[in-house]
Amino acid sequence: MVERTTSTPKELVRLRFKKLADNSFSIYLDTYDNGIRHYEFLRLYLVPEVDRESQQANANTLRAANIIKARRIVELANGKAGIMPTTKMGQIRLVDYIERHIENSSRTHRGNSYANTCRNMSNYLFAYLGKKTMTIRMKHIDLNLCKGFAAYLRRAHAHSGKPLSKVTVHHYFGAFKSLLTEAVIDQVIPINPVTQMRRQEIPERPVVFKNFLEADDLVMLAHTPCGNENVRRAFMFSCFTGLRLSDVRALKWHNIKKVNGAWRCSIIMQKTLDPIDNKLNEEAVHWLPNTPGQPYDLVFPLPTISAIERHIATWTHNAGVYKHVTFHTARHSYATMALIAGADLYTVSKLLGHRNIRTTTIYAAVVDAARDKAVDGISDLYKQRLAALKNTQ
Repeated sequence: MVERTTSTPKELVRLRFKKLADNSFSIYLDTYDNGIRHYEFLRLYLVPEVDRESQQANANTLRAANIIKARRIVELANGKAGIMPTTKMGQIRLVDYIERHIENSSRTHRGNSYANTCRNMSNYLFAYLGKKTMTIRMKHIDLNLCKGFAAYLRRAHAHSGKPLSKVTVHHYFGAFKSLLTEAVIDQVIPINPVTQMRRQEIPERPVVFKNFLEADDLVMLAHTPCGNENVRRAFMFSCFTGLRLSDVRALKWHNIKKVNGAWRCSIIMQKTLDPIDNKLNEEAVHWLPNTPGQPYDLVFPLPTISAIERHIATWTHNAGVYKHVTFHTARHSYATMALIAGADLYTVSKLLGHRNIRTTTIYAAVVDAARDKAVDGISDLYKQRLAALKNTQ
């Protein structure tokens, strides 16, 4: 593998590397001078080294990156680096900083999903600001503006004319908060005003009862043919691993290994780029394709998302599972079954790769509802038996 560390702690300009969803690395410069940190993405990438050609390509890319780095060091020494003093950073227009934030997020770990959320958020933010949109500076963002934007999102409507859902409001304001957090890191603003808001003023993620499949549903699906066998196997595999569709689509045979007699799945999650390394239970192994491919072959070659959902809708209906089922239902089902089986919230949180255990608590509510239903069922069963006994007397 090409050596990626080319700087020493005393250097003012360093090469940094951000791992991307396709396992390549985006190269950027980290410049720190007079207490100011500045990042410059070079649009140069290191690819996975699978052969001599890719190794040579990486060597050439690193050589180019080091040339740019050397130029920046000279520019910095000559006072031409163009890094603004801290007193002027807040003068950046909000629209310009948002555009830069979205552009950077598209190239880094946040991916396109977060970038799209930021774009949608900015549309509502600009609608809220109105005529001030093009003139407002980052230094103008204060507590009152943040409170006002949160209130605006709560009463805003989507293009369809329907009010924004509480989940959408939560995501958009979360993107706004992340934007300001990055502005603090970039020393564009001194503090993030959102951190000064009261909890009740910040749009919270509502508790949503997730639809899930019970063991009986999975048995019926397992014994029902599907129009696409890869979709069937991938969905069932997700039910017994909790992997998202994005992770199942990207799963390759080298991610699945036998360690000390047990099969394990080790991947970098596509959504968060966090690593997980989980043991595969017998059912998960059962739903893997019968014939393993080459290390970098996809485990489950799948069609488009819309085609996957069509296959699942037809398959579940034919199986007699009359629920609204999407591929993500498999992940919900895994979490719910794990909790019902006795796993604690912390363990399930780690299995799912959640960064915050609060995200996992939504499944606890589902399990509690299922347990309440079971308790009521005991009473109903007793009443039925009692009524049958009375009828025979």
